[in-house]
Amino acid sequence: MRHNQIRPEPIRSRAAREDEGAMLVLFAVLLVVVMGVAALAVDSTMLSQGRQQLWNTADAAALAGASQLPDDGLAAESLATKFALDNEPGLAGSVDVTFRCLVSDADANGQPDPLDVGAACDPGPDVGMSAPPWVCEDGRCAAPCVPADGDTCNTIVLATEKQVDYAFGPVIGQNSGDTGIVSAACRGTCGSPATGPVDLIMIIDRTTSMSDADLANAKAAALAVLDYFDPGLQHVGLAAIHAGDLNSKCDRKDVTSGGSWLLVGLSNDYKDTPTVDINGDAMLDLDGTSPLVNTIQCLNKATGTNLGSPIKDDWYGQPDAYTELMSNGRPGVKKGIILLSDGSAHQPGNNPCQHALHMANAAKSAGIEIFTIGFGIGSKDCNDDSGPYTSAGVAELLADMATGPTSDNCAAGTENSDGDHFFCEPPASDLSQVFLAAAAQFAAGSQLVSLPTGS
Repeated sequence: MRHNQIRPEPIRSRAAREDEGAMLVLFAVLLVVVMGVAALAVDSTMLSQGRQQLWNTADAAALAGASQLPDDGLAAESLATKFALDNEPGLAGSVDVTFRCLVSDADANGQPDPLDVGAACDPGPDVGMSAPPWVCEDGRCAAPCVPADGDTCNTIVLATEKQVDYAFGPVIGQNSGDTGIVSAACRGTCGSPATGPVDLIMIIDRTTSMSDADLANAKAAALAVLDYFDPGLQHVGLAAIHAGDLNSKCDRKDVTSGGSWLLVGLSNDYKDTPTVDINGDAMLDLDGTSPLVNTIQCLNKATGTNLGSPIKDDWYGQPDAYTELMSNGRPGVKKGIILLSDGSAHQPGNNPCQHALHMANAAKSAGIEIFTIGFGIGSKDCNDDSGPYTSAGVAELLADMATGPTSDNCAAGTENSDGDHFFCEPPASDLSQVFLAAAAQFAAGSQLVSLPTGS
């Protein structure tokens, strides 16, 4: 009988055991490296997500603040800061708000466009019209602006930073990472063309209280608005005080004989084939064959001031701004009126100022924004026989007619920055700036912007 032999297990060489030990060490090292890379990836992702969240907060806060510009810089700063802290309370103490005046450099000469400074924003008398302190780049210029000093600023800059706690960094002594964001938002022209679609009727006073120079000034301002606008987005019409003859649009025609307040309906042909250089820069800007451009250019003077009926004619039943906007305005598009006058209402009836307010209120109730411009009205008074305007000034009436909070103040440079749609200009001042300010305020909302490098 044979017995099973138990064979001894082969004895492994020392070299094989040493190789196995080395592999274990290498695996341990590689595991640490892989885990380190994974930890770095996780923490980097956390930092990136924290930065994106901060960016979203900063952008939203800047846009919220810009909604108050250019009228109230202090309110803009307060609102932007509050919005940022409401969304990320941890930012307390690390939100810095400053302001800029951002304007156009259309001819790329490295200087701000004079027409934009004062219309879009105004950094004050301590800032000249050349660089520095202006910094210009890519057709736009920016300068520091301080609302507390009385400057009118159209751009808010919000800088903030936050600390992001790491998940794995503490293992290697790195507990957190810092990230910072600078976001800028602007309201108005912002050195660029208007971007919002609007339907706008301009009502120009051409009564005999306007001198020839005054009327020429008003015409130039109306043409400046057309030059600024894009006919593909902004449709514009024209009405006048006094009424006109539709068969000979330059001339007056009494409203009781069929004269029309509305001279040209909403139009978008004002730049079809440019033939007119309106600003003297040797470039053709507007189409002189356009009925709108042509009528603005040839508008002549007439007698009789009626501030209400050109807006909405419930008295005579003739074509007016309200009817044109409501009947021929585009659905869903903002509708507005810019009315310029240098005097008090004399027509219709015994309470013409009260009538003007009622017509303006009817338009505003229909969603039409109204901007009023008092040109050299000074201490002129209303002519009502009874009611609230028997002893009131024209400035009070025009302020009441405009959209927004009312004021009877009429100090140029003060009234123009108090938050409403009433502008007050002294005689012989450049009306183009205030027309453009009103048009820009109407056509453009808040937008995020990139500022020139170093501004």
